[in-house]
Amino acid sequence: MKNFLAFRCNALPYIVAMALAGVIITSCSTKKNTVVSRNFHKLTAHYNYYFNARESYQRGEKRAKESIKYNYTQTLPILLSGDKQTVGIVSGDMDRAITKCTNLITRHSITAKPERKRGAQTAKDKEFYALNEYNKWAVDAWLLIGKSQVWKGALPEATRTLEHILLQFPNTHNWFEAQVWLARVSLLSNDLIAANDKLSTIESNRKRPKDEAFTHLLQATRADFFLKNGQVNDAISSLEKCLAVAKKKDDKLRYTFILAQLHHQQGNKGQASELYARVVRMNPPYEMSFNAKINLAQNFRAAGDAEKMRKDLVKMSKDDKNRDYLDQIYYALGNIERSQNNMSKAIEYYELSAKSSVENESQKGVSYLTLADYYFTKPAYEKAQAYYDSAFNALDETHPEYIKLDAKTRYLTRLVESLNTIAREDSLQRVAKMSSSDRDALIANLIKQVQADEEKQRLAEQEDRDRAIQYQQNQRYQNNPANEGGKWYFYNQATLSYGQSEFQMKWGRRKLEDNWRRKNKRVVLTETNATAQVTDSVANPEKLLSNKTKEFYLVNLPTNDSLVKISNSRIVEAMLKVGEVYQNDLKDYPASIKAYQNLANRFTNTDYALQAYYNLYQIALFANNTTDAAKYKGIIVSSYPNSQYAQMLSNPNYLKELQQKQKESDRLYQEAYGYYSKNQFAMAQSKAEEGLRLYKGTAIESKFALIKALCQGKTADTRTFREALQGIGRQYPNSEEKLVADNVLAYLQQQELKIAMGQVETDTPKETETDTPKAAIEYALPKGEHLFIALVPKEQNINQLKFNLITFNVDFFIDADLTVNNEPFNDFFIMISVTSFKSDKEAMEYYRLASGSEGLMGTMKPSDYVLLVISKENLELFKSDKSIADYLNFFQNNYR
Repeated sequence: MKNFLAFRCNALPYIVAMALAGVIITSCSTKKNTVVSRNFHKLTAHYNYYFNARESYQRGEKRAKESIKYNYTQTLPILLSGDKQTVGIVSGDMDRAITKCTNLITRHSITAKPERKRGAQTAKDKEFYALNEYNKWAVDAWLLIGKSQVWKGALPEATRTLEHILLQFPNTHNWFEAQVWLARVSLLSNDLIAANDKLSTIESNRKRPKDEAFTHLLQATRADFFLKNGQVNDAISSLEKCLAVAKKKDDKLRYTFILAQLHHQQGNKGQASELYARVVRMNPPYEMSFNAKINLAQNFRAAGDAEKMRKDLVKMSKDDKNRDYLDQIYYALGNIERSQNNMSKAIEYYELSAKSSVENESQKGVSYLTLADYYFTKPAYEKAQAYYDSAFNALDETHPEYIKLDAKTRYLTRLVESLNTIAREDSLQRVAKMSSSDRDALIANLIKQVQADEEKQRLAEQEDRDRAIQYQQNQRYQNNPANEGGKWYFYNQATLSYGQSEFQMKWGRRKLEDNWRRKNKRVVLTETNATAQVTDSVANPEKLLSNKTKEFYLVNLPTNDSLVKISNSRIVEAMLKVGEVYQNDLKDYPASIKAYQNLANRFTNTDYALQAYYNLYQIALFANNTTDAAKYKGIIVSSYPNSQYAQMLSNPNYLKELQQKQKESDRLYQEAYGYYSKNQFAMAQSKAEEGLRLYKGTAIESKFALIKALCQGKTADTRTFREALQGIGRQYPNSEEKLVADNVLAYLQQQELKIAMGQVETDTPKETETDTPKAAIEYALPKGEHLFIALVPKEQNINQLKFNLITFNVDFFIDADLTVNNEPFNDFFIMISVTSFKSDKEAMEYYRLASGSEGLMGTMKPSDYVLLVISKENLELFKSDKSIADYLNFFQNNYR
């Protein structure tokens, strides 16, 4: 700064001279390209803009290196620019650098060509006149903008800026730097091919800069590329070149630590130990030093070394400074024990590591993952699933094994859920088969155990509360905040200490983050899963019962044949899933064979047994076990001769014939659909019925059924159409055609009032007086007590309509003792009823008066509702049948 001020003072006469020479210093809009103007703009651009921009850039870079929180369970990042953590750290400084550089370019860029010299031009003159920018600080400003944009994660903007440099300033030092930074942008975008192309272009150019700063920039970028591309040895080579020219201590520390990690991954324990020891000698920050020592302890090469390292780690665990790092110490101890084949002790340390992790979620996840991998290889899948699930909740997407972990967690969870279903249903069936006295005795013992466990937990919680109260009293006595009265809360150390101890007594040591109260941060209550919880309670009534009541244990017992059948269906589906997970996901073929054999032996002569035998046949073929393959083929062909599998195994041309049959069925369907599209409904229905007859039991059957139903919608009455659509839902519950049929049914139901009253044009034929369709339900002729009903859309104000009817009753039928009620009729209409009338004549009198009463149905148009009279005898039939058109036809013919 002293030199800078001295330079500014020395430069003052020169600036005055330029002013006297006619250069207007305060206005740079013309930017004439003369020696004087160039020197003025260079001087001003450098010290008023670029100097401050570079200071801000370097300040942000330093802040990033000091503030970044390294995850030592993974390889440290070679490049910090653009890292997710650093983006938030450096944004302010990089924005200031970008603003300064932008102002520099706006005010001091010189792109106008200077006046040419007379006479012949030298090569140097030609090069000078060919420049696109005559202020070197403007060129540097463009590069600094691009670098700042990379640091703050603005990759598209950085790409445009750096490509501008390549276009405008070729064959310059900045051109090569911009190319390297573009390679870094490609690496951040995971475009390794583009990154390699850019780096190779630089490396093949003989004119590339050879200075140490550029070599550092290039080799660090190349090392990052090699590491992301899985070329660890090449990454080590580039990183060693990078380390040789690095100037800053924090870079040297990080590169040395990364080299140690890479050598450790490659099994070079000697070199890794030497590098970790070098990191410790370089006096790094405590956390890096601690991790270097931990990793050094795990790189022992002899039994004696193991014992020494074990003692060193135990000693470290007793040091108060390492209280926050106990999880890593225990993990390292676990690795030492595992290397000595002492797995029981290793497991103990890994579990301690996971329990000790407070803020280091990555270490907790790695500890769980190590345990999960161990149990997976045993194999002990149920334990492995529990640990994989815990690891999945602790680790995030940045972990290199995250995608595999996600997949493994999902299929192991599916396996364990299926195994639990089998065990649960088998247990329920065993209890259901017990005598009443034995079952009651078992339930009584279970209730007694629950009560004992709850009492034990209550006493433990009471002890914790008593201990907490005693602790708080001691803290109040020892750290009385009154002793430091007058201080603001956060300056009062006694108050702070007391508050912290109280918090830790209640919550333990928690990391400061969103949802810090939650044990599982991935579980957030939403409207969807809140609804799911309510639905689950309805579907599982035992959740609404106390586990200290007999009913809680009886509610799901399969005590009759129907319930046993349901229970068996759950078991057989779960057994098939178990076999499929073993076979397809875990590739554990012995386990899958055992699972399929258990299924086939337990549920013989079922479709599930057939599927199990076919899967066993496939596994035998895969294992080249011709004996077993022949055995299972024989079982399928002899026991299930009509099955598709049997035909496929016994007929070599089966698949070809099946494809031919598929083509024929598709052709027939296209014919039926073509007739339907041309409104030739009789022909379309005939073709659909032919398809239903020829291709019964195939996937295309439901398509023919839908075509037939749609044709009936065009040629038959509404009831026939509705029943045909409902039949599709019953016969093909899992088909796409069911969804189409359901949508059409919903529309029919919604528009039924208007259809029944002839206010909506339909494709069904109009009924004539001589051709009245016969209703599916025979209503009784009018007699006995009657009701007046109004069918109104669900979205209407029902309470207001009921109030209108009550007022109407008071005005005209005050002595009749009438009651107004309402209930849902279907998904779209509410039925409001007025009860009761002694005869149909009284009801019809009410109907005629109500029909002519203006405003009784509010602001609804007559086409939006329907008023009817119905006997009590017919009401239940109407509510079950729900055909408005049929009853309206009956009403019009039988009530006058």
